[in-house]
Amino acid sequence: MKINFVSPQDSGGNKWRNWAMFFVLIIVLGGIGLSRIQINKFVDFSSIQKKIAAEFDQTKVLSNKIDESVSEVGGDIVFEPVKLNIPVLSASSIPLDPNSFGADCILAKDKETGTVLYRKNEYKEHPIASITKLMTALVLLEYNIDWVTTTIVIGPDLYGTHMYAGDVYSLEDLWNAMLIGSSNKAALSLVESINGMEDEFVVRMNKRAMELGMSDTTFTDVTGIEESNLSTASDILLLLQEILKHEKIRNALATKDYNLYSEQRSKSHHMWNTNWLILDDPNPWISHSFDRVIGGKTGHILAAGFNFTVEVEKDGHVIDIVVFGANGNEERFTEARDVGEWVFDNYIWE
Repeated sequence: MKINFVSPQDSGGNKWRNWAMFFVLIIVLGGIGLSRIQINKFVDFSSIQKKIAAEFDQTKVLSNKIDESVSEVGGDIVFEPVKLNIPVLSASSIPLDPNSFGADCILAKDKETGTVLYRKNEYKEHPIASITKLMTALVLLEYNIDWVTTTIVIGPDLYGTHMYAGDVYSLEDLWNAMLIGSSNKAALSLVESINGMEDEFVVRMNKRAMELGMSDTTFTDVTGIEESNLSTASDILLLLQEILKHEKIRNALATKDYNLYSEQRSKSHHMWNTNWLILDDPNPWISHSFDRVIGGKTGHILAAGFNFTVEVEKDGHVIDIVVFGANGNEERFTEARDVGEWVFDNYIWE
């Protein structure tokens, strides 16, 4: 087939112009071809197509996995919400007057949701006394301890009467004496035998407190005997919730009594748990309507009054309570009980 770019009517000038257009067209078409060659040289279209196909297949697999756990309504993915039982005051609830308690600070919270159920000066700084030992126990669990190892008891007489300096006990005995009988000598002897320096150990206690969000807490010794061990009811409930995650601490706090035997004095020593809510021999020391007392710890020095923190359960609901500065040993338990029973009687979990 013959292509004639020049019309018979074209003049000579038009003839040369048409030949110029012919050469321009050749150059343009050649440039397009060359560009396609260059693109194909630097871009592997087949590999891109394969990659897109693979990603599409992966998206289909992910979509299938999502479809297994969620439903699709109106084209939107619907995730099932986490169901929480939120405590709300009953319409027939009876108010509880904070002035009916002698304690300086009281706080009760729902464990599952963190809902504050009752409060009185929950952010007031207060000496915590032997509640300090909960943090001591928590930090001790960071060490790889051989609990059957024995050590010599240290500490002055003012640190308590459960044991004497120079007695030899296993670290397991000292652990139980510290948490069940709240022995100061046991706490100091444990720390010194494991770490060697109480001051260094206290530094770690304060760091651990900050890690838990206890920003209003200061520890100055491992026993709580110093009144400069300070915290708030709000902070102590953070500590209580953390320590009860650890079985070794939880088991000790739930033990009603413990016997120590001193080979040096050939004598046994019996100690009751300082938490009277769990004691019954055979009658309850403090009557209550809780289904379970999960764990608690006491504390007392002159500057602190009588302190107590505890976790209790009833009808499947768990609440945490702290009492600071009660007027007497028994009052710290009865006031914690009264707050807890009022919560269970006046709140509905929806």
